[in-house]
Parts: sequence; structure tokens; C-alpha cells
Amino acid sequence: MISSCQTGSTNNTPVQEKQVRINDASGFHIQLEELSFKEVDLRWGNYSNPTRKVMSFLPAKKMIVSHFRLQDDTITTASTIPEKQFVVYRESPEPYEMIVAPTRLKNRSFFELMMSEDFYQHFFTEESPFMRSFQRDETINAPSPAFTAQMMPAMQSIINDMRQSPYNGHLKAMYLEAKAIELFLMQVKQLDEQHLPKKTKLPAKDVESLHDIKQYIAQHYEQPLSITTLARKAGINQMKLKNGFKELFNTTVFGYLSDIRMQEAKRLLQDEKMYVGEVADRMGYKHPHHFTAAFRKKFGVMPKDVRK
Repeated sequence: MISSCQTGSTNNTPVQEKQVRINDASGFHIQLEELSFKEVDLRWGNYSNPTRKVMSFLPAKKMIVSHFRLQDDTITTASTIPEKQFVVYRESPEPYEMIVAPTRLKNRSFFELMMSEDFYQHFFTEESPFMRSFQRDETINAPSPAFTAQMMPAMQSIINDMRQSPYNGHLKAMYLEAKAIELFLMQVKQLDEQHLPKKTKLPAKDVESLHDIKQYIAQHYEQPLSITTLARKAGINQMKLKNGFKELFNTTVFGYLSDIRMQEAKRLLQDEKMYVGEVADRMGYKHPHHFTAAFRKKFGVMPKDVRK
């Protein structure tokens, strides 16, 4: 038996807010926090599930869904989305089922950005390889690996900003809409890089290896990484890694790594209020003043000012 509890705001406010908690006899527990405005819905969720579970869904309306896996220890399979990745798919008011694997962590957490087809069409452009491909795809209620990409620290920061909006009423609706658009455009950029075959003289095997190592860096940026280690991981020599990465992605290996680390550092300072020394150490800097100089060069402000 499933029991639920809902609380929400009145229908005449610019931003509709709702919280949902569901528990059942098997020990399954989920807590949802939802914000709705104009043609956009935002949903934060966390859940625990002691046993394998098949859940039935019936969406209320047609939506374009961006699903972000924030925290998840599930062993990745063909039907699961790994932690710190996102997927874009179409949802339609037709019943479907999904298998929910048992949780090992206390909770798994996710975030969803949902927009109406009409709202999405405001963004659509043939200039985007992802959008062209997504427009032709007729799959519904089933996330596809083709539209899955790595979640960047800047995306996490926007998701946190939306949850902690400093505004109320109409200003809050405007703020959330602007942030939702910013987040979706970041996703488009990520997915375009995967769908746009760049002209290069590199062998296809090397291109695949470089894309794999780029994703590896995005997932392991907090670890000590060297050209030697990355070249060995990619299965190519160091010169090919450095030159090929620059040719393919218009940045150096360590330029890309530094950008990811700085974005995460900004998030840790701004959202988690960590001390500058703690963040510097977490990002691999032996001396905090070196981190401060790099942060100021990247963002034009001191780390301590972001933390306020």
C-alpha cells in the first residue's frame, strides 16, 4: 500500500509550488519538490528503494524532459543513466513502466527540467545538430543514449540557484525562466559537441579515444591527472593526446581540466559555503594563493567574495 502527502501553493500565484512524499510497505520512499511557471516545470527528487521495483507512470501532458542524475550508485546498464549525466527525451500521456534498482546509498537524487513542446519550439534551430536529430526522433517515454551527455559543474550550480531563488512572485517566475533557458542552452552545447562531426585528419579510432578521455576527465576532475596517465588510459601516445585534444576540442587537456575544476570550485564556494583553503585543497592546489590567483583570472573576482 502506498501512502502520500502533498502540500502546495494556491493556483493564483505566478510560481506554483508543490511537495510530495510517498511511502509504501516495501520500504520505498520518495520526496519531490516541484515548481511550475508558464510552460515549464522544475522537479527535485530524492528516493530510497531497498528492493528492485517496477513502477508505472502516466504523464499528465506532452513535455520535453531533461533528467539529471545528481547522485546515484547504480551499476550502469543500457537502461540506466549514470551519475552526473543528463538525458533529454519526450514524455507523452501514455502509460509506461520503469525498473527501479535497489539503492545502496541512503538516497538517490535527481533533477528534472520539463518544458512544453511549444516552449521548446522557441529554441529550435537547424543550426543545432542535437536539435535536428532530436526533432526527427519519435521515441517517447524512453530515454535514449543518443541524447545523453556529461553534466558539468556549471549545470549543478544553476540547478542549485533555481532551488534557492532570491525572488518572489513575478520576479521569481522571470528568474526561474531565465535560469531554465540558461541550463537548457548548456545542454544543447554539450549535446551538439557529440552530434557534430568535426572535420579532422585524425583516425576515427583516435577521435573516439579522445572523446572518451574528455568524458573521463569530466568525471574524474578531482583526482590527480597527468598527460602520462591520460595517454595510457586513452591508448594513444602523449603527443597525439595533446595535439589531437586541441584540434578536436579547441582547448588543451589541462585548459579543459582547469575550466571544469574552476566551475566546480565556484559552486562549492557559492552553494556549499566551503572555505577557500578547503576548495583549493579539493581542486588539487598545494598552496591556496595559487588557487586564488587562478580563480581571479578565470572569473575576475576573489574566491572569498563568491563565498559571501
